[in-house]
Amino acid sequence: MKKLFTVLSILILSASYVSAADYDSMYDAAQPFPSKLFNDIDPFEDEDAIKYAYSPYPLFRTSAYLYFKDFAIEPGYYSLTPRKLKGEYYVFFKQGGKVKFIIPVAKKEATPVNFYEANLPKIKQTAMQKFTGKIRDKFYTISKDSMKVPPPKSLVNVDVEVKYIIVTLYYGEDKFTVLFRRTPY
Repeated sequence: MKKLFTVLSILILSASYVSAADYDSMYDAAQPFPSKLFNDIDPFEDEDAIKYAYSPYPLFRTSAYLYFKDFAIEPGYYSLTPRKLKGEYYVFFKQGGKVKFIIPVAKKEATPVNFYEANLPKIKQTAMQKFTGKIRDKFYTISKDSMKVPPPKSLVNVDVEVKYIIVTLYYGEDKFTVLFRRTPY
């Protein structure tokens, strides 16, 4: 039984290593969005404004240029928004409510179970904040129509490899991987 477990674990680890090292083919397969959005406006932003009290998307700061195919993302703050357009997944880099860049997702996977509990920091509250939070929660159980849906949990990780910068966006139950080159060519 132990030998079977050892062999299976080696096969699983080697398969994940091979898929992680195959960034060249994933980068080549990722094609930019074929057209531009009308007035650089996210077509689904109205749904987000109605559903959530504030923007549910994580803020990402880059201090270096990120190169993808034939353009470069300038340093600055961007709101990362995953979207499905024309059957493909893309990550919108939004700045000031306008879509600046549309980057294709190289790989989409499911977020591991209990990922957010292990990686997101816990919110520290004072005794007064805990007390008022309990009163607020009790009020919202009485009148449910006054409360908007809480945004899904999200996290952005950046890994630097030899040739690529890998930006991983964890959003809700999905994990989106986007690849950028370290140099323009």
